[in-house]
Amino acid sequence: MALEHEVIKWVDNMIEANLSFRRVFDPDTPSLAEILGKPRPQIQSQVPQQIQPQTQAPQPQTQSTNSDEFESLKQALNSEKWPEAVNKNLICDPNAEKDKIERGRGIIELMIDEDLKGRKVLDLGCGEGHCAFLASDYEPTISVGYDIKEHPHWRNFEERPSVLLTTNFGVVNDNGPYDVIILFDVIDHVKNETPQQLLQKAKDLLAPKGRIYMRCHPLTSRHATHLYHDLNKAYVHLVFTKNELNQLVPNSNHFEENIGPVYPIQKYVELIEKAGLKEVSRRDVRENPEEFFKIPKIADRIKQITGHDEFPEFQMSLQFVDYVLSK
Repeated sequence: MALEHEVIKWVDNMIEANLSFRRVFDPDTPSLAEILGKPRPQIQSQVPQQIQPQTQAPQPQTQSTNSDEFESLKQALNSEKWPEAVNKNLICDPNAEKDKIERGRGIIELMIDEDLKGRKVLDLGCGEGHCAFLASDYEPTISVGYDIKEHPHWRNFEERPSVLLTTNFGVVNDNGPYDVIILFDVIDHVKNETPQQLLQKAKDLLAPKGRIYMRCHPLTSRHATHLYHDLNKAYVHLVFTKNELNQLVPNSNHFEENIGPVYPIQKYVELIEKAGLKEVSRRDVRENPEEFFKIPKIADRIKQITGHDEFPEFQMSLQFVDYVLSK
């Protein structure tokens, strides 16, 4: 009988834990006792009101999915209580050229604190090319945009003798060294090479008194994978596995794999030092995670996926880290 009671107790606890999680979003969710009409007989201990945090260190993310847990988290995701990743009024419309021009000019004026006139500029990982093109408005000797693949938008820009957009790294080398190198939201999304290799390339292309302006986008930030164009919900990549995200947002055109660190500052310092570069300045763009993400079931997922033993509040507060680097 004792074993039977323990089994009943365990089942009741699991049911009430699920009800407790649902109660966060719907205060009218009844308790197990209310559903049954009376408590289970001979069960002395109280049913817990929350899912208790894991007592052992979380394991790294796996691709297996607990269907019940996934459905429960999806219900939370679809509620209005789940905070947004980006203020909808600040999202750059990927289909609006005006928005992209404003964003490109904003990047130049936010990141670069020196006169570009008569300088050589390189946008390393230039994407659609707006920053490299708009930098020419500031009268550099040359403004080069490089990416690993040609973007169709490059053909839409008017021809300017000081602007060069290319996928040929030899051409980049031939026009160097550069006084100003922009690495904007690239180091955490790099493909076909490591962040260390990319930063080393940037150093090799830098003029002796040049500067690298680098924006880092930590994996632990609220919008690290750029999914907000499809699903504007904060930290979804830290709560759902890759398989689950593929189910939530299949065939996304905006998803950017983020290979960034879960201990951002420590890793960025290591990358900079190994590349033989010096930190001129650092600016942290911070926004603390909402209390919503400390709900035990959500917090446990975040700890599991990031590999942190404790809730990584500081790491999640780092939305961007901006560096100015020199040789």
